[in-house]
Amino acid sequence: MAKKDEISSTEKLLDLIRNQGDAPDRIETPASQSISTRISSGLKNTVSYKKATTVGVDIGYDDLKLVKVNNASHQKHELIDYLRVPFEPDLHPGHPDFAKFLRKNLGRFCGSSKNLEFWSCISSARVELRYLKIPKVAQKQLGNAVYWSHKKVAPYKEGEVIFDFEILGEILDDGTPKYAAVSFTAPEKEILFHKNLFSKSGFPLTGVSIVPFAFQNLLRTGWVNSKVKTISSLYIGRDWSRIDIFSGGNLVLSRGIKAGIKTMNEAMRGEIIENDFEGSIDIIPEMMASTEDNLHDQRSGQPKFDPEKAQKIFFGLLYDVSPKADESTALQPEEEEIFRMILPALKRLGQQVERTFDHYAANFDNERVEKLYISSTVRPHRRIVDYIGDELGLPRETFDPFVTTPEYLGEVEAPLSEAERGSYAPAIGMALSTSSQTPNFLYTYKEKAKAARTKLLNKVTAIAALVLLAICIGFYSWQNRLIEEKKADIKRLQSQLSNYRVPVDQKLILNLVEQTKRKNQEFLEFSRKYLSIVALTEISNITPTNIRLTSISVRFADKAGGKEPPQKNVILEGIVLGDRTAFESALAGYLIQLSGSPLFKQPVINQKEPGFFNDKEVLRFTAQLKLV
Repeated sequence: MAKKDEISSTEKLLDLIRNQGDAPDRIETPASQSISTRISSGLKNTVSYKKATTVGVDIGYDDLKLVKVNNASHQKHELIDYLRVPFEPDLHPGHPDFAKFLRKNLGRFCGSSKNLEFWSCISSARVELRYLKIPKVAQKQLGNAVYWSHKKVAPYKEGEVIFDFEILGEILDDGTPKYAAVSFTAPEKEILFHKNLFSKSGFPLTGVSIVPFAFQNLLRTGWVNSKVKTISSLYIGRDWSRIDIFSGGNLVLSRGIKAGIKTMNEAMRGEIIENDFEGSIDIIPEMMASTEDNLHDQRSGQPKFDPEKAQKIFFGLLYDVSPKADESTALQPEEEEIFRMILPALKRLGQQVERTFDHYAANFDNERVEKLYISSTVRPHRRIVDYIGDELGLPRETFDPFVTTPEYLGEVEAPLSEAERGSYAPAIGMALSTSSQTPNFLYTYKEKAKAARTKLLNKVTAIAALVLLAICIGFYSWQNRLIEEKKADIKRLQSQLSNYRVPVDQKLILNLVEQTKRKNQEFLEFSRKYLSIVALTEISNITPTNIRLTSISVRFADKAGGKEPPQKNVILEGIVLGDRTAFESALAGYLIQLSGSPLFKQPVINQKEPGFFNDKEVLRFTAQLKLV
């Protein structure tokens, strides 16, 4: 049973999270259904929404129901097709040939359609659900807070179940802001069996959930419009029943009740035995089948009532034609007696539902259930439905997914039987599933966190690429503007040049030549005047610290008999200091540096000999350079 569990102290919970020794690996925070998920869903709608078709699969007690829905957007859906396939004799999900049966019928139902998503549901009998109030901790700690809160009130063994949760939104609890969350665990073996079954059939599942979340999809998408905030769904099963309570379209409480069709059948049997009828005849063997023999009154030998008629009236097959709405629900005498027999079991069921409602009202801000939906694996008599509703004092109706907005149904015709229409609610709810709004045991908060990180990385990469692209576009535009400005300048200069007229004659050209020669001669004289200073400066800059020059002189040599300026030769005398073994290499390197200067060429050593300077061994040398 889903209980209202909350944390009374934020610090106490944080200490529990920090100090817990056997805490699992860091639990990532999932996308909040009502906060981040709905915001991201809105952003998706503003950008793009991939049109998808989803097939909802409901594996029932004795049949397979398939529904195909086209999801054009998060709030726009269209029913494409639906199909019911009865099981072959002795066939059940655990049978070795069930995967072949599934492949055959899914292939026939889907045809050549591609890119389909498949969602199916497992039994909710072993799914543990809790409603929690979580303190507003840091976003990174929210996942841990939900995990430990659930584990505190509903312990479970790691590795045997799959844990997941969703955040419903922010609430005020005694004036303190908190998060409302629904956490749940499901048996891992059952989920893996379901997943492998569809994988063997060749139609792998996109998601696995439970029927209460399928009903939640019907409410959240607006497929079923309850027109009230708080509603309840009562499912009367063969061996057990389930009561679900939804507030604002969110499942907040789910409870299993050990009372169903079998309980009513046993109550009827006990009444027969108590009244000394012959035998212990099952009016509904296997909770539904009829007996071949009529029950006779011992005293008269006449049949007291027709069991087959009782079965058809009170627990008819879903696919029998339902009584019309305007038909009288008054019971015949024999029907009244049958109803009296099952009434104790029916009362116990009503009492369990009423206690659940009282618990909900006491623990959920005194919020009352305003409407009741009833569904079943069989077609219960209207008298049973009315009795439950009257006892609870609530308006009631069948969970009929075919009573919806006309555009949702497209061109599909609804089944004639009201009970049969209601039986398609789980499959249609599964077909409305999305990983963003439907709890998925194949895609839990851990996978959502990984996907969120990947999405964030992709978003950052895309933003960086857009920024880089914007920079490139800006640079390209700036260059184009410069090019256009240059073109305008060229056009302007060409225009000026075309309008410019200079009278050119031989005398003007000779004058320009004479001016050029005169300027060249002035430049040459200027360079000769300062050549010596430049040469000394160059020698000073090139000479390293381990070479000291003792003398610099310039000698002039005539060229071509005095017709050309004399050649200037620079004579350098100096010593090489340092290690005597490096004298030669240092001197050679010095000459190479001199030859690399644009002022000198053909450096040669005229003389070199060892000597002493300040009592240290040195290498004396004389070198000759030609000034360019």
